[in-house]
Amino acid sequence: MNNELQVLNGSPYNRKCDVYSFGICLWEIYCCDMPYPDLSFSEVTSAVVRQNLRPEIPRCCPSSLANVMKRCWDANPDKRPEMDEVVSMLEAIDTSKGGGMIPIDQQQGCLCFRKYRGP
Repeated sequence: MNNELQVLNGSPYNRKCDVYSFGICLWEIYCCDMPYPDLSFSEVTSAVVRQNLRPEIPRCCPSSLANVMKRCWDANPDKRPEMDEVVSMLEAIDTSKGGGMIPIDQQQGCLCFRKYRGP
């Protein structure tokens, strides 16, 4: 049984659950959006646990940042990095002159999301 299901069943959580949550927060910050605006809480929790539902990473997201997100929300909690490794991965991303975070032909601001956000 993975950690998310244990938490949903009322069992104590561990740091790997927090790493998963951090990965989701990274996605929300990058996309300026909510991952599943059309699903109820129960639908999301069921799909995350039983069908390995994860947010779609926009094509314009730098691969280095996408990799951090994917590693944080790995279906196997034991394969998720510890937070100190997450910090190291984030610090290693080159952000000089945009460092690929904002495509040259893209205007400044939030990227790759629709105008309507949230429930």
